Amino acid sequence: MKIRKFQARTTKEELDQVKKTLGPDALVLSVKKCGLLNKYVEVTAAIDSPDDPPVVESAENQFNPMQELNLIQDQIKELKEIIRSFIPTGSFGNGVLPFFQQVKKRGLSEEIALKLVEAFEEGVLREGIDKNMSLKDFLYELLSKLVDVHPPVHETNKRAVLFLGPTGSGKTASLAKLAGQLSKNFRVGIISLCDSSYGILSLKYYADQLQLPFSTAQNTSELKKCIESYHDKDFIFIDTPGLNPNDDLLKRAILKNIRMLSDALITYAVLDVRTKDEEILSFIKRIKPIEISALLFTKIDEADAVGTVFNQMIYTGKPLSYIGTGRSVPEDLEIITPYRLIDLIINLRGEGDVKGSEKIQQYRR
Repeated sequence: MKIRKFQARTTKEELDQVKKTLGPDALVLSVKKCGLLNKYVEVTAAIDSPDDPPVVESAENQFNPMQELNLIQDQIKELKEIIRSFIPTGSFGNGVLPFFQQVKKRGLSEEIALKLVEAFEEGVLREGIDKNMSLKDFLYELLSKLVDVHPPVHETNKRAVLFLGPTGSGKTASLAKLAGQLSKNFRVGIISLCDSSYGILSLKYYADQLQLPFSTAQNTSELKKCIESYHDKDFIFIDTPGLNPNDDLLKRAILKNIRMLSDALITYAVLDVRTKDEEILSFIKRIKPIEISALLFTKIDEADAVGTVFNQMIYTGKPLSYIGTGRSVPEDLEIITPYRLIDLIINLRGEGDVKGSEKIQQYRR
């Protein structure tokens, strides 16, 4: 049996190629769309004639690298035309094309950028667009529909907040920042589950600076006693040791604590935004059965490619929560919003950029 694949713009063109190459008795095995935006058709066909001499392909039907390259170039050209066709004729003209190039440079994955274009093509995100709106507002309309944000701690009915992540991800500093911000309006207590003196002393230093109560626990029983001692607190922040996904013993200990706190708990995965997408995704998968409530990204101020924040929201299916934008405690932690995320991806260090609590108020909508 001889099996061949054919690709053309229409099913009719494909079938003509099948008959011309394999003959009228060829059997079509499958038909599927392919290429950018599924604008091409691929047909798999077969002919069962072992005794017959092989069908001699004409030169035009033999594999031709230049033809394949031309086909790819045609698809890319068509993609650009599709994007242009949906750009309003307002003040920013063809600004969307440079935008897609820019967001890829800023770390947005090519796969996700293409998905945005597909949604753009289908018209899902362009209803009610004012042709005179600014480019930034236009992009906000495009991306804000896709951004999933976890409610900030003070807007939930959860009392305990647990921070976990790889060593060096910024868990302890992020905990201190959030605890410090909320302590202005709420009663806050801090607990360390760290098993190293460095981890404990680091958090104790922050707690002393913020004038917040601090305690340590080495097991679930001690944690329960600490929780009970904080019965008058609105929120309890819990730090954990740096998590190695291969450390099953530590994972079981954390999981036991999580189950003890149950419905009263928010669990943040604290991640360095400079980490590669595949490494973050691997970490989230390998720490199961620990379930994450939301993602918290740190060291935004040290990164050039911040598209990882958006990528991981899509890849992991987990909402975003906060971002760390500097080293100042407690100022440099922000509530992430759709508009702020777009600002990060487009221009992190743009003019008029502000930090800390001012940013939270500026970008909350």
